[in-house]
Amino acid sequence: MMKTMKMLIIMLLLLPTLSFAQTWQAESGQRQLAVLELFTSEGCGLCPAADRWVHDLPNQGITNEELIVLGFHIDYLNDKKGWIDRFASPVFSDRQRQQAQINLYKTVYTPEFVVSGEVIHNWQKHVKEVVLAVNGFEPEAKIKLTVLEKNKQLVVDSHITVEGNENRQYSQLYMAVTEDDIISKVSGGDNAGATFNHQNLVRQWLGPFTLDESGKTELSTTIKIDEAWDLNKIKIVALVQNLNDGFVLQGLALTLGEEKN
Repeated sequence: MMKTMKMLIIMLLLLPTLSFAQTWQAESGQRQLAVLELFTSEGCGLCPAADRWVHDLPNQGITNEELIVLGFHIDYLNDKKGWIDRFASPVFSDRQRQQAQINLYKTVYTPEFVVSGEVIHNWQKHVKEVVLAVNGFEPEAKIKLTVLEKNKQLVVDSHITVEGNENRQYSQLYMAVTEDDIISKVSGGDNAGATFNHQNLVRQWLGPFTLDESGKTELSTTIKIDEAWDLNKIKIVALVQNLNDGFVLQGLALTLGEEKN
């Protein structure tokens, strides 16, 4: 009897730990999703209009069934516009410069739109048509994500399949942590007095992760959960990009606020 009681006590003590672990899964489908990388800044006077336009895309028929959005806040305007964007990072600025270099451009600017690896200059005219064109391609990569939340960390297991010899030679994996509904009041710079409700805000950008040239790769990545994040509004985004021609072969967004497996 005493042994049984001890076992029950041990099990009860373990329950909080066991219940703390949560798991989410997602897998890319037969349709290729476009990936929009929007490079922006709270100090940029032209950026709010671009942010609103992207936010309105679902009303124009471009939903998360067609498009993944990544909002990168760059840091090179922080010392020029009279406002420090607290969401900006040199890592995000480096990503913009990388995309410019792949596209053979020497300059970067805000707002700048990159769709599945291609810089789009006249975004109001061309972004939607490029997104729909990408949706019409056969995916050249498959992505499966499993995310485990435990001990204030996210453990992301990735299963990647890449088609084609050239893609297998040049492709790498990137991941992003994004968050929605972040309220930010701006009191300086071009947008002084404005209040933003940021969507698809990139919190972290991870990679590149090397993919096996056999075409099949399994990776595990651990991400520390920031206390400022609201996990119900967090997405884990994965994309496979051919760094020779710049094309994003496939993307996948896993929303942690959705029903868990």
